[in-house]
Parts: sequence; structure tokens; C-alpha cells
Amino acid sequence: MKKMSTEKDLFSLINQSDKKAFEILFRLYFQPLKAFALKFIEDVDIAEGIVQETFIQIWEHRSKLENMAPKSYLYRMVKNRSLNHIRHQEVKGKYTQEILHTQNEWEEDIPDNTDKVSQILECVDKLPEQCKKIFVMNRMHGLKHAEIAEELNISVKTVKNHIGKALKILRNELNAVDMVIVIGLLKLFSEKL
Repeated sequence: MKKMSTEKDLFSLINQSDKKAFEILFRLYFQPLKAFALKFIEDVDIAEGIVQETFIQIWEHRSKLENMAPKSYLYRMVKNRSLNHIRHQEVKGKYTQEILHTQNEWEEDIPDNTDKVSQILECVDKLPEQCKKIFVMNRMHGLKHAEIAEELNISVKTVKNHIGKALKILRNELNAVDMVIVIGLLKLFSEKL
């Protein structure tokens, strides 16, 4: 590792794939970031996971790092990930309540609705990880392509490709009626957010 004059140099060194600089960054910030995440998320394991994902993203996208002080950048990333987790949990709760409510309304007409909803959720859950994450952020959280691209540090084109891929996989896995249910649930869901 090259001689480092300031903490600001860490990103510059990591940008050059310096593993020692990354290790120093990790050791400096892991515990403080975990404590920060715990202010949003009251689960230690989830908070640790959020911080670990943040460091993974830093390393995976190191070529895009600019020469800046890492502290505010890392804290902003952890805050955004924590808030996204909270939104996801809220959406999941609303979605579950909506499905239960809808199930009761449809129970007489469509006795196998629970199976269909479960099948749809299974299909969404089977999407490749990044594809699923982007699909859920767009279709369930209502985030725009540009917002997702900024959050995940990827291009808008990549976001669009993942959403297209998700829809193609869902079309292949589900029949036309199920796809209508998927679209209906997603529209209903986005209106209630």
C-alpha cells in the first residue's frame, strides 16, 4: 500500500484496488456504521448485513470512487440502505394485509387465489437477486429508474434491462391470467404507497 497522508486518500487507493486500504476503511468504519444503522433498524443482524452490503458495494464499484472523504459517503449509503429496508418492511406488511383482505373478498369466487398469490410471490422471489431487488424497488416501492440507478450506483439502462428481464421471466413462469393478477396487484400496491 502506498503511503497515505489523510483518510481522504483511502478512496483513491481503493479505486486502485488496494486491499490494505479497503481493510483499513472496513476496520475504521464497520462498528460506527453498525451503531448508526441500529438507530434505524433495531435488529443487530440486519444492521450488520446493511453495513456489510455497503462495503461490498464500495469494493465492487471501487473504480467509480472519487477522491473524497469516506465518512459522509459511507454514512449516507448506510442511511439510504436502512431507509430502503424500512420501506421494504412497510410495503411487505401492507402487501400482506392487502392480500389477506383481497383473499377474503375473492374467496368465494376464486377458491385457489391463495395458491395463485403464493405462486406469484414465489416467482418474484426466484428472480436473480439484483433483478428482483430492482424489480421490487421499481414496481413495489415506486422508485423511478434514475432513483434506482443512483441508489445502486448503476446506469439507468442497466435498471431498465433488469426490469425487462424480470417481466420476461415472470411471463414465462406464469400464465396470462396470473400476469394480469401481478400487474393488478402491483398497480393497486403502488397507488396505496
